Amino acid sequence: MRTSLSKLLAAVIAALVLLVAAVAGMTWWSDRAARVRHEAEAATGGDTARALPIMTANGCSGCHTISGVPGAQGQVGPRLDASLAGRIFIGGGLANNPENLIRWIRSAREVDPHTAMPSTRITEQQARDIAAYLYALK
Repeated sequence: MRTSLSKLLAAVIAALVLLVAAVAGMTWWSDRAARVRHEAEAATGGDTARALPIMTANGCSGCHTISGVPGAQGQVGPRLDASLAGRIFIGGGLANNPENLIRWIRSAREVDPHTAMPSTRITEQQARDIAAYLYALK
């Protein structure tokens, strides 16, 4: 009887340790995601929460596969996912920085008249919101 009780107690302790570890891991991930989002918003002047409706309304998902955007499975343009933040160039030759990404999102054809990317003509704030969202995908 004592052995059964010891085994049960050991199993309960193991389960509690796993639960605590899982909660700690989720907290760490949540804190990391919030920190990355905050950094992206500070760098771009955008608000990630406003980006999805802007991208949906402007047809971004027709050409791009975009992480976190429902239905964004386009195959024409590059994937817009966590790899974006680590790319050296965007739009074929622009240095990857917030101002260039915002400029590219708004007026790609003014930067490169031969690109397939249309000039969206969205507002600068809307482009900042999209840029913040894309950089926060890290």
